[in-house]
Amino acid sequence: MPNSKKITLLISSLTGGGAEGVCVNIANGLADIGWQVDLVILHTNNAEYLSRVSGKVKLVVLGVHHARLAPLPLLRYIRVNKPSKILVFDYELAVIAVILRLLFHFTCKIVARNINTFSKRTGQLQGFWRRYIVRTLIRYFYGKCDHIINQCQAMRDDLVGVFPYLMSKTSVIYNPVAQCVENYANLHDLSTIEKQNYLLCVGRLERQKAFHYAIEAFAGIAQTREELRLKIVGKGSLEAPLRQLASDLNVADRVDFEGFQSDIVPYYLHAHATLLTSLYEGFPNALIESITLGTPVIAFDSPGGVCEIVKHAENGYLVKDFNLDDLKESIVDVLDGNIRFTNVCASSRNFMRTEIIKKYASVFLE
Repeated sequence: MPNSKKITLLISSLTGGGAEGVCVNIANGLADIGWQVDLVILHTNNAEYLSRVSGKVKLVVLGVHHARLAPLPLLRYIRVNKPSKILVFDYELAVIAVILRLLFHFTCKIVARNINTFSKRTGQLQGFWRRYIVRTLIRYFYGKCDHIINQCQAMRDDLVGVFPYLMSKTSVIYNPVAQCVENYANLHDLSTIEKQNYLLCVGRLERQKAFHYAIEAFAGIAQTREELRLKIVGKGSLEAPLRQLASDLNVADRVDFEGFQSDIVPYYLHAHATLLTSLYEGFPNALIESITLGTPVIAFDSPGGVCEIVKHAENGYLVKDFNLDDLKESIVDVLDGNIRFTNVCASSRNFMRTEIIKKYASVFLE
């Protein structure tokens, strides 16, 4: 009889992104409660989260650099290991798994974790191959997964707006806060942490994150807050333009580009606030990590799950319509101490890892 608590998690890589962090967190969490877990990745290039994979998790590397090269090695893995359950963290890999199942008639439950606001993410694919081939395949085959887990209600509403027939095949499970973040919060008295004079941004330096808004807002209050700094943790293709923007706004000496950081906890702990200026989101891990560590958040009310995390004037501020003046005003309010620490910490309870791992397990035991 097959082991009902055996599962394969499939993702492209373990680079330092939000989906990768959540994947490792769920893999480790399932292993901790007795599941036999295979974590299948395409390659180990820039595998920032490789060291976070638990020794209880079996890591399988397919040895290819792109999803389009994955079908044959993934098929070999399936034929040898005969997984009965696959949880996929990538649109393209979910489509490949579905197509392989259709072609080779293997029995396997395929569950996709919707990694972003679907209509926005797939609508902005670049290049001929991704825009015309990949997007077409995703729109045709993605809905043929057995179930799709969304990170928030807004993502589910967006997905069902594209695929109305998926209403009965989707659910909402919030991201669990990173294990290292939750462990720190549980073991320390956060009320004794002394804040340092900086604001924080965390994420990829790419168009979606729109960190230029954060730099512009910071520049707008910098003259009246002479010791304040802005720290940006992450890496990406827009670092040079963002540095140039800081220079153009005469704040280059007060904007710190910190690159990717494997230990993000100290950055959250000592920040006055974490800023999120994304054009759209899935379910931003930076926000739940920040509030778990007692640091308020200020975010644009962009499409995605932001408004399901940020409780306006309780754990931070939700800024409407990408309004830069309101963003600056919200920053000043936080700096002036208008958000209560106890409210910030209390708002993180919905994202505790133990309960969310149980919800993932229940999807596969149905």
